[in-house]
Amino acid sequence: MRLFLSLTALIAVATACTIPSTSLPNNITSHFRVQVQNASYPQIHNKYMNLMVSGGGDRHLYVGGSPQVGDTTTNLLLIKGSLNWVSINAVIGGEESNVDDTVKMFMTERGDPRALFQPTYACNPDNDSLQVELRFVGKQNAPAGGWICVRPSFDNSHEFRYYPPGNTKSDPNRFCIKVTLVAVPT
Repeated sequence: MRLFLSLTALIAVATACTIPSTSLPNNITSHFRVQVQNASYPQIHNKYMNLMVSGGGDRHLYVGGSPQVGDTTTNLLLIKGSLNWVSINAVIGGEESNVDDTVKMFMTERGDPRALFQPTYACNPDNDSLQVELRFVGKQNAPAGGWICVRPSFDNSHEFRYYPPGNTKSDPNRFCIKVTLVAVPT
């Protein structure tokens, strides 16, 4: 039995991904897609963030859908921690919910507070490969913390929301699922 446990531990160590000791800058200057991860929710797990045209040049952010909601987006950048597409940035503002105190995250060129991220090495929960996660730092000019979640929208899609630090509210009809965002090179 001891031999089996030792071999099992050895195999686990041999196959585990190794996190580099160097930290990443808050810029990613090569194009990438954003993959959404939460293995507890197969309807969103390992699917990609899509952008859907909205009024005034804005783009709303969705994952999933039947048919897919939004356009496949493979040319995102991270500039000073801000998710960027062409000339617009991911921001937090608008469509505030009084039920669960979440706020929509979308892309715009307006001056709404930006959603700020820090690239961080992590291990993929499915295959243990090294990946770069976009760890949510916070809403610009607000206390640090909180997280990004997705909640049911239309056509079986989920929209991206900001769940502020200290929030304990939940919408029983549209539960907001905490997600991990991963930068996948394109």
